[in-house]
Amino acid sequence: MHRVPSLGLYLLIAFTIFFYGAQNAAFAQTPSQKPPLVRVELIAEKASIAPGDTVTVALRQTIRPRWHTYWSNPGDSGEPTQIHWKLPEGVSAGPIQWPVPHAIPVGPLMNFGYSDEVVLLTDIIVPQTISGAALDIAADVKWLVCEEICVPEEASVRLSLSLLGGTVSPRPSPHASVISAARKKLPEPAPWAATFHARADGVALKVENSGGRIPADAKIHFFPLEWGKIENAAPQIAAFEDGKLLMRLAPGELAASAGAAPLSGVLAVETRGPDGSLERRGYSMSAAPSELPIAMPATTAQLIPAEPPESLSLALALGFAFLGGLILNLMPCVFPVLSLKAFSLARDAGDGRRRRAKGLVYLGGVLASFAAIGIAIVALRTGGSVIGWGMQFQSPTFVLAMMALFLALALNLSGVFIIGSSVAGLGDGLTRRAGLAGYFFTGVLATVVATPCTAPFMGAAIGYAFTQPAPTVFAVLLALGLGFALPIVLLSLSPALGRWMPKPGMWMETFKQLMAFPLYATAGWLLWVLSVQQGSDGVVAGLITLLGVAFAAWLLGRTQDMASLRGSVAALVAFAAIGLGAASLPATAPQGASFTARGDATGGPVAERFTSARLAELVGQNKPVFVNLTAAWCITCKVNERVALRSESVAAAFATRGIVYLVGDWTNRDPEITALLTTHGRAGVPLYLLYSGLPNAAPEILPQFLTEGMVLSRIAGLAPPPNQQAKGDL
Repeated sequence: MHRVPSLGLYLLIAFTIFFYGAQNAAFAQTPSQKPPLVRVELIAEKASIAPGDTVTVALRQTIRPRWHTYWSNPGDSGEPTQIHWKLPEGVSAGPIQWPVPHAIPVGPLMNFGYSDEVVLLTDIIVPQTISGAALDIAADVKWLVCEEICVPEEASVRLSLSLLGGTVSPRPSPHASVISAARKKLPEPAPWAATFHARADGVALKVENSGGRIPADAKIHFFPLEWGKIENAAPQIAAFEDGKLLMRLAPGELAASAGAAPLSGVLAVETRGPDGSLERRGYSMSAAPSELPIAMPATTAQLIPAEPPESLSLALALGFAFLGGLILNLMPCVFPVLSLKAFSLARDAGDGRRRRAKGLVYLGGVLASFAAIGIAIVALRTGGSVIGWGMQFQSPTFVLAMMALFLALALNLSGVFIIGSSVAGLGDGLTRRAGLAGYFFTGVLATVVATPCTAPFMGAAIGYAFTQPAPTVFAVLLALGLGFALPIVLLSLSPALGRWMPKPGMWMETFKQLMAFPLYATAGWLLWVLSVQQGSDGVVAGLITLLGVAFAAWLLGRTQDMASLRGSVAALVAFAAIGLGAASLPATAPQGASFTARGDATGGPVAERFTSARLAELVGQNKPVFVNLTAAWCITCKVNERVALRSESVAAAFATRGIVYLVGDWTNRDPEITALLTTHGRAGVPLYLLYSGLPNAAPEILPQFLTEGMVLSRIAGLAPPPNQQAKGDL
């Protein structure tokens, strides 16, 4: 996986740039100072000027090899050059005229800037009333120059031009040719109309190109003027249709909040002449938003949805959601909680009214929880956020809190302390007094612990709902909740089912304590999730929290006869432990923390990290690809990997057929993975895509529960791909 970085990562990178730059700047003040990385000078197009004239001056930067400075929009990191003019009274300076930039990849990021030499032009306007023998122009210049580290540099530059009077004509400067050449590198206004249409899986840009000035074999890149409108590091797909240029751009973090604002930028076009010389031109353009969809080029097969969300009707989505909810009850996190509730209902075999009330209250807790999820989804989507099922587990703080909750529940079942009936409803107190409230909160708890899981049928239904209006979102989620609550509700409403339950007895206490161990295992699993998200720092934070919660539970158990004190003291200790653990988490995940290479160590096929660029490259070369979108907190994913994907037989089949195995880890937020999920009508992991290697073939979506035989059967059914040369990128 990696990622195209979130805003927090960008801020971290910016801080790192500043820190290292400041450190190098401090060294620059010492007598052993090295030569600057960028040499600057101020030059003019004319050696002399007259009152009322306009002269073009230029800041020429000569940059050390392998280093670069930045464009007006530096991309994912960096800082543009700044010029602070010092001019005589009445003299004014226009804006910097930026040449067409180059794309500069830096790890997972993409920056925009210049290497070797760049000439930044500015027009100086001289008033008619100016007097004197010379015009003195000065400026303080600051810039950031980067290679593996970034160094901020600055300089003061000066220039004096003769000021002529009367009818004397201004004289050209020796640097006139340099400035003339720099003008040719400026983008010219685009002579064509342009529109764009943004949607969840991409931004479609259409340029009319009526004059035919963009050759079909040109290399094209769009540079946005503003950060966040598009994903800078994502591949840009370009194609021509009926004389129009169509481009597919990945949406950036601010794309959804941009509203009806134009998409402005520079379209860079590179062509080669008959003699092989490279010609590079730029066109400044402002694309107007279009309410009508724009067909996007599908030059790579991964852009073709295998199962478009539109193919699913509302009725089918409701049915899929209901069936998926039923299957969710079998998840290992949920089963211990629900099994205790089932046996608690068995105690009320002789009190049908109370048993029915418990079941209906539990149903209310489940439906209220799914309704709350629906409200959050609609609110986040309205605010422009990209949403996905189980994405709350991408927050290390949420994982930490859930880990503490599961440990507390497990310690309660083990008898370390006793929860009264006013808490979440585990233990004997549920059958007395306020036990109905316990069933309501059991429904809430069961919903929360089920959210990292996706069941068969459920993925398509949720993916469909997340693209529909708010009423459909709520309808599908409530259908999912009905299916999820159905087993307990049926058990509470049906006397016949109640008679099949075992008779109450002392064995139930043993069973209750036995059910603590799956919850201990769940707490340990969440600690492992923290380690994947945050590395060793996450383990330290988790251990602090677990130790504090265990101490609070022990303290509560030791002071059971001090009812007025036990709750406040134990709760204070528990919340302090969670708070201290959360404070111990690093602000950002370490790079690559959530990806673990698979291969010989696990017995499965060797894996590469998923990126949209790598997938586009492989599919463009007509190679078979197996994409596994997974997450450390997804139990279904981990079971599938252990049962179906980590075997010598599967590894041998991958190797024999030349299948490339790409793993996209969604444990931490990753916009590229989210975009691929959306493209194929899914809102969460797991998602398994099998590309056959045939040109323009849509991938097959495999079921959400895999077996080794199923994977081998799908691989055996692949047709041998034709021997075709890979097409180059546009």
